[in-house]
Amino acid sequence: MDNIFCKDKIKKEIIILDLISLNLIQIILTVCIIVLMTSCAPPNSPLWVQSLETLPKVEGFMQSGVFTINGKLYVQNCDSTGNQIWMRYNEKTHTWRQSRYNTFGCLRGEDATGPESG
Repeated sequence: MDNIFCKDKIKKEIIILDLISLNLIQIILTVCIIVLMTSCAPPNSPLWVQSLETLPKVEGFMQSGVFTINGKLYVQNCDSTGNQIWMRYNEKTHTWRQSRYNTFGCLRGEDATGPESG
């Protein structure tokens, strides 16, 4: 570094180019490390987003809502005649199962019961 104050213009240019190349190498390494760390990070999406990836389509029904009830994840499906199917997500096996079927549960309030109603 004592040479940086020298009067030789060529030596100054060489020193400056060396410093620039070192900075570029540091920047490239930093970017590579950040990319590597973020690619290995666990998914940040909430459980309901991850679970919808495995949600099976129920033929003739449309998904009407996603709910968390008592810490459990449910999806409500309705068909064109107003029938209702509740699907429950199992966090351990990452699968869905039908938990309840309500005739006209999507049409009339008195028939619309929740997935755990008796």
